[in-house]
Amino acid sequence: MKNEKKDILRKRLNSVKAAMNKGQADGILITKDENKNYLSMFYSSAFYILITRDKDYLITDFRYKEAALELEYLYEIIITSADYSLFDFIKELNLKVIGLEFKTATIDFYAAVERNLPEADIISFDGIIENIRSVKDEIELEKIAKAEEIGDDAFSYILNEIKPGVTEKEIAFKLEMKMRELGAEKLSFDTICVSGIRTSMPHGHPGDKKIEKGDFVTMDFGCVYEGYCSDMTRTVAVGCVSEEQKRVYEIVLKAQTEVCRKLKAGMTGSQADAVARDIIAEEGFGDCFGHGLGHGVGLEIHEAPTANPKSSEVLKENMLVTIEPGIYIPQKFGVRIEDLSIITNSGIINLTKSKKELIII
Repeated sequence: MKNEKKDILRKRLNSVKAAMNKGQADGILITKDENKNYLSMFYSSAFYILITRDKDYLITDFRYKEAALELEYLYEIIITSADYSLFDFIKELNLKVIGLEFKTATIDFYAAVERNLPEADIISFDGIIENIRSVKDEIELEKIAKAEEIGDDAFSYILNEIKPGVTEKEIAFKLEMKMRELGAEKLSFDTICVSGIRTSMPHGHPGDKKIEKGDFVTMDFGCVYEGYCSDMTRTVAVGCVSEEQKRVYEIVLKAQTEVCRKLKAGMTGSQADAVARDIIAEEGFGDCFGHGLGHGVGLEIHEAPTANPKSSEVLKENMLVTIEPGIYIPQKFGVRIEDLSIITNSGIINLTKSKKELIII
């Protein structure tokens, strides 16, 4: 595994260097946490990566020196101190054009760059690494699959905890605790757990509402395993359902299942979205599906690619995308079903194993 990790990190770094060499920058300073972690698998609260045309550097301080030295095969390790800063080091390299991640750099940091490196031209390097990250390697796929397995197991557990009288907050808390018990480092995002009339809110927060007989309960949740996120949604019923609830659930299930059947590399995000959207619209609920079909998942819970009506991105093998159509009827109820899938040239590998057919508890 150690040699495999080295090979994968070299490949990732080479991909970024190739992208950099196509542009104007003499060097790129990487400050975004997810991008630094992608290029180093080094977890620290204080480090930077500087990639130049000739050499690559990992810059940190004394606290992380010993751990950083394990990456000497890939980077020259630079140790800063009170008397020798990040900018002191960069000045020594005399870089004329430096790429910076504008979208995630703070105003204070950008001001410090301009103040300390007045001779350098600072240009944007936004989105380049994120685009490379959108196609996952074997290590990433394994970690995401494990994170999604934890979610599946937590869902199986929570089915026994959902009953009339239990609040949305209590369900969300138990779901989160179970994922932690199963090995999750943290949550991918704040858990969504809504019931009854509140299921018409796609991103409603868990409240004090108690579960009642006849309610739908929608749970959208995920966890982080070794830095990588999972994401899944299931809607279940408590006690019984009306004919309208059943019909809407079956429409969403049909749309979601059809995308799972047709999705493959070569489609655009908008083409994937249209598969589900057309089915829902034909059934008269087009206005009740107001969000996109899905999004990429990895080191971040929302990353490239996207699947929505305006997405022209071409889906490639080993990209991941969620498949999460929904119908939300204001002041009545809503339904969403979400799986996490790996794109292949012939279809998808569905990482979400939990039952999708309507569950009545």
